[in-house]
Amino acid sequence: MRTKSGLIAVFGALAFLFGISPASAQTAPPLGTAQSFAVLGGSTVTNTGSSVITGDLGVSPGSAATGFPPGVVVSGTIHRADATAAAAESDLTNAYNNISGQACTQDLTGQDLGGKILTAGVYCFSASAQLTGTLTLNAQGNAGAVFIFKMGSTLTTASGSSVVMSNGGSACNVFWQVGSSATLGTTSSFSGNILALTSITLTTGASVTGRALARNGAVTLDSDSVTVAACSSGPAPAPAPGGPTPPVANCAATSPDLFITKHHAGAFAVGVNGTYGIALFNQGVAATSGTITVTDTLPAGLTFVSGTGVTWTCGAVGQIVTCTTPGPATAASPYPNNITLTVMPGAASAPGVTNAAAVTGGNDCDLTNNATTDVTVIGVSVPTLPEWAFIALAMLLAGGGVVALRRRAAV
Repeated sequence: MRTKSGLIAVFGALAFLFGISPASAQTAPPLGTAQSFAVLGGSTVTNTGSSVITGDLGVSPGSAATGFPPGVVVSGTIHRADATAAAAESDLTNAYNNISGQACTQDLTGQDLGGKILTAGVYCFSASAQLTGTLTLNAQGNAGAVFIFKMGSTLTTASGSSVVMSNGGSACNVFWQVGSSATLGTTSSFSGNILALTSITLTTGASVTGRALARNGAVTLDSDSVTVAACSSGPAPAPAPGGPTPPVANCAATSPDLFITKHHAGAFAVGVNGTYGIALFNQGVAATSGTITVTDTLPAGLTFVSGTGVTWTCGAVGQIVTCTTPGPATAASPYPNNITLTVMPGAASAPGVTNAAAVTGGNDCDLTNNATTDVTVIGVSVPTLPEWAFIALAMLLAGGGVVALRRRAAV
């Protein structure tokens, strides 16, 4: 008995000295055939406006999937009450039940998720969950880090809210088990797989990198973007030769450590202004000093329109957008002022682009986590009903003019 307790004490000491920690208890629930679905409804899937769905779209046991067009499904198929959709719904139920069996690592009941920086774990709410602002999920360099959120009832996000990944995380490994219904506010940018018992509503301009999967009710869309998240596992890859400078040993113990996240708001379309949001975070233990610079390299096909943000000054030379702020960015906190970057997608940007940005300055000593990218699906703008009416009227008037000219010529 003494030998066993001695071994435990030795292991505990080694764990303290060398940072060994027990393996995370949470595991990603297997989605099975639901993996390929960006949108899956139990009763109906309805769309208004120019939503872009990248991945499969399905409904079962219901059969109604309406609003496509004007919505489009990219790299996927629409399954209406067929065997594929039925199998996906069955696997969705299994995944939902799998999450139900996983123990909570932290109870967040009554807390707003906005402004939090969370590491991998199982986070529980006895009733509803609310997100106002930005939630950051820090994978700590592990691309296979799993984040699970369990709500007893509803999930609601305020307009303009966002869930962003940092330090190598993947939206594929983020799961939101919703006990009733989920509602994403206008222009919300959301990461992860929503598994709702009843329904999911994406209001105007919301975007999801992950999946919107409803077991029994409807999925309702309105000019939104839903893109299946690619999955990866294991540690984040090391920087390539000639890439970012390796971090100084233990620099986070005495210095600021900056990173940024970037997301787009809603669905992009050729010829229509699109908006990116860039958020700055300092996860170090010291405030920044000196100017902080965010550089965004616009891919071919995107044209800079404007860059705004309190304390930020933005400008562009060609495809390079530069935004600066004097700071400071407080330690262990998100910077309170985000950058709003407006661009105009041209024809060359369709069907999609990858937009890259990076942060420098502020006395940041770890440069390995300063870059981020955003994959943006860009569709072709579809005329609205009033525009179609105007086009039809113009064609009618043009046709009447041609008839009048022919009659005059005949006289």
